[in-house]
Amino acid sequence: MQFEATSTQGSQGSQGSVRRTVLATFAVGAAGVLQAACGGGTAGSGTAGSAGSGGAAPAVKFPDTLYLTTIYNFQQNDPGFMAAADEFSKRHNVKLEMAPGSVADITAKIAAGTPPDVFRRDANAFHKVIGDGGMRDLTPYLQAAKDLKAGDFYPHLIKMQSTAGKLYAIPEDFQPASTLYYNKTLLDKAGEKLPVPEWTWNQLLDLARKVTRGSADVQEQYGYLTVSSWWEQFVYNHGGQVVDNVENASKCLLDSAASMDGLQFLVDLQQRWKVMPSPQARTQAAIGNEIAWFVANKVATINHGTWATLNWSQAGDALQWGMTLAPKGQDGKWHYQTGGAGWAIAKDAKTPDASWEFIKWQFGPQGWKSWLAKRDPKVFWMPAIRALAESEAKRLETFYPNAQLVVKSADSIYFRPPGYKWERALMEAINPALADIQSGKSPVRSTMQDAVRQVNAILSGG
Repeated sequence: MQFEATSTQGSQGSQGSVRRTVLATFAVGAAGVLQAACGGGTAGSGTAGSAGSGGAAPAVKFPDTLYLTTIYNFQQNDPGFMAAADEFSKRHNVKLEMAPGSVADITAKIAAGTPPDVFRRDANAFHKVIGDGGMRDLTPYLQAAKDLKAGDFYPHLIKMQSTAGKLYAIPEDFQPASTLYYNKTLLDKAGEKLPVPEWTWNQLLDLARKVTRGSADVQEQYGYLTVSSWWEQFVYNHGGQVVDNVENASKCLLDSAASMDGLQFLVDLQQRWKVMPSPQARTQAAIGNEIAWFVANKVATINHGTWATLNWSQAGDALQWGMTLAPKGQDGKWHYQTGGAGWAIAKDAKTPDASWEFIKWQFGPQGWKSWLAKRDPKVFWMPAIRALAESEAKRLETFYPNAQLVVKSADSIYFRPPGYKWERALMEAINPALADIQSGKSPVRSTMQDAVRQVNAILSGG
């Protein structure tokens, strides 16, 4: 057996219709990447370059060991992933050593010229590394591949892993932030109806107010909770935008009336209606992350990713839950932000061709089919490959009504602008402002206006 692993630790378009912009982005913005990946790009060096230029690709020489940084505890949480990786290891007689890591760790190793062979990249991270030329363009590799094509993936996931027409990671998962889970026990005890996909945010608020229990700042039980970084959905669902153009953002729009109405709604959930634990309440309760709150039966409804179904299942009979879509926006349509992981190769990687072979296997159709066949059949973690995600959703309907509807919610997603400028704007201006307004330290209007001025200065190169 060759597989070895160490433990790990675990949009916005124009001012018209956001959805129309996103669909246009898929059709036009992704076209450059799709065209390059399917034959219109410039071939690079190495195996990919040789195959891409029409010559016969030389055999890939594998090292004794490939070093992977996963930034996720696949060893403990996903035996299917490990089984698929083990199959690759045996096929090519190469050891796969998985190590813990973080964005900071990987960035430092890339800067030092000692990167891992392969690493997992969140779509919203590593933009500075890309800007500094530290990541390898995978377009020539995908162009040369016979068993994996850009068209196999959801277009928006390819686009999210691309910058300036170059593909820097192969998408792993399908991650619309659209799922709303509810605690059946708490709702039944309160005599309340279960939420359905057609609900509005006001209907969910009404339910949350009815099932919230307690009178102190830290309630005994809350009606609603969402992932702390999922603030964009409140902007979109109130008719707002984040930037003027997701492909080439030049202006932040979080100071518009609609955008600030959405952020005010998020603040009111925590500070006015107290149906959602505030930052102070989370700290005082010391329960942990959002998953821990739901598993502890402390919240009646929660916005979280599809992968959380594993946590709910692991809780057993102590947690009786169901799944639907998060509410519709004021325009009667769904609006969700999204993320997603991808797998990348550093520019200075010592064995890029062998690294590509692992990525192509593990996150292509063959590896994913092996992965899906050997993991817990109740796990709702969708592949980035459209056909497999749709097939999985159909199968999962047996366990989770609305599973196919969740996958179809890809038509209603938005993603953050690419590039280091936006990453810097988030870190230096937006995130600190959001922290202040959600904790009630400062008002939404003036705080976001100040933040937008900082963001626009960053976007303009200041």
